[in-house]
Amino acid sequence: MEGQKTYRAAANRIVDTLMVLLLPMLLAYSLIGEKFHEIVGTTMFLLFLAHLFLHRKWWRSVFKGRYTPYRACLTAVNIILLVLMFLQPLSGMTVSKHLYTFLPLAGLASQAREIHMTLAYWCYVMMSFHLGMHMDLMVSIANRKLQTGTAVRRIISPAVWAISAYGIYAFIQRGFPDYMFQRTLFAYFDYDEPKIAFFADYLAIMILFAAVGYYAGRLLKKK
Repeated sequence: MEGQKTYRAAANRIVDTLMVLLLPMLLAYSLIGEKFHEIVGTTMFLLFLAHLFLHRKWWRSVFKGRYTPYRACLTAVNIILLVLMFLQPLSGMTVSKHLYTFLPLAGLASQAREIHMTLAYWCYVMMSFHLGMHMDLMVSIANRKLQTGTAVRRIISPAVWAISAYGIYAFIQRGFPDYMFQRTLFAYFDYDEPKIAFFADYLAIMILFAAVGYYAGRLLKKK
């Protein structure tokens, strides 16, 4: 039983890490190429299914027990993510030019393209927030295992705040609000921009919403 728990925890860490690494790549649609984008998107969906399987006990317990403010918020976020993560690949298959061209969905491509792009940005924000809501446990484990001292925490905390502050700028500069609320229907990419600058901005946005989720979770746990 103990070995099974260890295996499940290790598998969960691997799946979650891969999802976090692939997430920014999905929004670098034109920078990584259409075919590779479809491969990454398919991989992300398979990892999401693995994530669901590894957390199947959590989903079976949704209608059991007492709901605290934290649990209610986490459940709402998870359900929203569940819907988004199923709609995202479905809309993606509709506009596919490489892996899923055998599907008879070509007539829906124009509407699905707009939906797919909008869902992509909502997924990015919600997955980052979801990650942050689980960071409290991860931070506690890291502090225990690494015996993180006060001096280290004094360095990490301001760094997270600084990156999050920049993340607000990147969130606006990269047009997230316009994409999320369909004020802009086509993603713009500067092909002369170094790819590292693109991914640095998207990482800052991820850290921003993970920090929001982390502190929101801590606040809700106190209620």
